[in-house]
Amino acid sequence: MCVDLSTYTVSFKVFSNEVDMNKRAKITTILDYLQNTAWCHYNDFEKRNGKILSDNLIWAILKLKVNMIRLPQWEEIIKVKTWAPFVDKYFAYRNFEIYDEQNNIIGKSTFNWVVIDINNKKIIKPEQFINKWQFHKTPLFFEIKNKVDKITKPELKKEVTVSYSDIDVNNHTNNVRYVQWMLDCIDFNILIKKQIKDIEVNFIAEALINDNLIINIQKLSDSWLIYIGNVVRKKDNHELCRAKLIFE
Repeated sequence: MCVDLSTYTVSFKVFSNEVDMNKRAKITTILDYLQNTAWCHYNDFEKRNGKILSDNLIWAILKLKVNMIRLPQWEEIIKVKTWAPFVDKYFAYRNFEIYDEQNNIIGKSTFNWVVIDINNKKIIKPEQFINKWQFHKTPLFFEIKNKVDKITKPELKKEVTVSYSDIDVNNHTNNVRYVQWMLDCIDFNILIKKQIKDIEVNFIAEALINDNLIINIQKLSDSWLIYIGNVVRKKDNHELCRAKLIFE
């Protein structure tokens, strides 16, 4: 019997290692929840319906945007609901809703992914996915085709070296690490007194083990506390990631 997996929901309890000193979940925690929900959805679908992509193909996130009405608190149980509304040429989109225990929506997000052939590093059309997946056709929560603005006058910088704890299952730097490094460049008083309302991230290229990286941050607005940041590989000055963060 065919099981309807066009939408999928996963519950999470917010643990102490996932919150800040205000007992609020970090935005990096939210990003982990969203990606884990997407992975569970995809994995469950494959278990029931068979493998979707060939062994030489992998998924890679290109862009994401998250809007949080509020961040969940320590020990709070939340639900993340996700679905894939459609594929536009090379780009597979996914929406997310985040609910609290009273079933109130406290956050929304849109991601897009591409399929990459690991043999030649080229993006290909996700035809195998289109032919097999159960889509839940809705509009996107956020339009994420455009890139985040470039940094013009970096005000804060730090350097990091990619190490063991930064590497994910694909032997690349975990994409949440880029956001964590940028957050660590922002004034500590902003981080503890304000809350991230919106975050938008563009992933451009990958960082590998032992790469030396430069993290840049520029403040765009004092009244709205808007920052843009990027991660650059030091040896060739190649930009790997770019993000926009809005606090309130």
